Amino acid sequence: MKQGNYLSNNFRKIYGVFQKNLFLRDFKNILYYVDLIILLFIVKPKKIKSQKKKILVIYNMAFGDGVIWRCTSVHLNKLYPKENYEITLLCQKGINKLYENDDTYDHIIPLDFTKGTISLPERIKNFKKIREVYYDLVIDPIGIVECTTNVLMTRAAVGTEKIGLIDKDVIIHCPRHMTKKIYNKIIEVNGKGVSLIDYYAIFLKKLSNDKLDLNVGYEKIKTYPTKIKLPEKYFVVFPSASMKLKRWDISKYVELSGKIHDKTKMPIVLVGTVADKEAIDQFKKNLKVPFVDLVQKTNLNDYINIIKKAELVITNDTSAYHIAVIEETPVAIITGGYTYDRYVEYKFERMNEFKKPCIIVNEMSCFNCGNRCPNLKKENRNWPCLENITVDFAWKKIEKMINDGKIGE
Repeated sequence: MKQGNYLSNNFRKIYGVFQKNLFLRDFKNILYYVDLIILLFIVKPKKIKSQKKKILVIYNMAFGDGVIWRCTSVHLNKLYPKENYEITLLCQKGINKLYENDDTYDHIIPLDFTKGTISLPERIKNFKKIREVYYDLVIDPIGIVECTTNVLMTRAAVGTEKIGLIDKDVIIHCPRHMTKKIYNKIIEVNGKGVSLIDYYAIFLKKLSNDKLDLNVGYEKIKTYPTKIKLPEKYFVVFPSASMKLKRWDISKYVELSGKIHDKTKMPIVLVGTVADKEAIDQFKKNLKVPFVDLVQKTNLNDYINIIKKAELVITNDTSAYHIAVIEETPVAIITGGYTYDRYVEYKFERMNEFKKPCIIVNEMSCFNCGNRCPNLKKENRNWPCLENITVDFAWKKIEKMINDGKIGE
């Protein structure tokens, strides 16, 4: 995509190394001390009297997570009405397009957090931007697990009060003495079995001392019509993922795509950014069915619309899945069980009002390991629970989905 290329190939490789090495994941704590020195040389803003209280929401997560956050965050003005509050969103560069058509935020500041993780000049640039304004309240809805970007950026921001979130069901690797210095208040949530959309909703409710009547559901993404010519009927296959551990084998996607085409006679539409090109090129090389190649030829608006209009979406654990779920496009996700409850299975009170996704997963004894797989070995190309999913197993579920939904007819 021309816009929204928020995750570079280099960063994906680095992220994958961190995920496979627990020592390196904990080693990220050292950034806390690096930032301590950097921040000494960045001037703090002064508090300016204003009719409205200034709120900063720090949300540095990737696009798929941002789609879910938006479903909850559109309710922020119930908690902080516009006549009394001015809300600024600090987000990953690229996904700001997701929120710009809404009326939730008064200001949106896109920063390149991924580059700032590995580039000191970019990190300093980000800190300077964060410190341009003194905020009455800084909110971090992501959750404190490790010394991740959300925690360190909250630390860099200047405000009267800083509020974070801790899931009591996970092991916290960010030292307590650090978080105590960063946050004035930490909201604790028992997040076991709670999907992300509800996780954010619980946080907002607790911010209101449980006074907020919040009934979350899917919030359709606001877009404008795409000018790209598309087949009348098509399906989308997205064989890439933010990290290789989440990628089902490309050869399996090729075989599965052939079965879907034979059944529906529809062509495939391929979309993605430069970061997806390697996986998609490998997929195209062996593909024996008609396809339209739109990789690196769309912007974020086009990408969302292509998924909206598809008859069917087949994908790994990616933003394509979350967009399709929210837009109620028929979608099948082929995934492991590493973060199943939180990121894969949508569970909330109004769930029965919406179309459910098809989840293709192999349940192992280590299900819901939180990306800390006890069976992961150096030679594994992806999570073992994902690697064990066969084409026949996936096709059986997708064929039923096609028949029940009369897809392609």
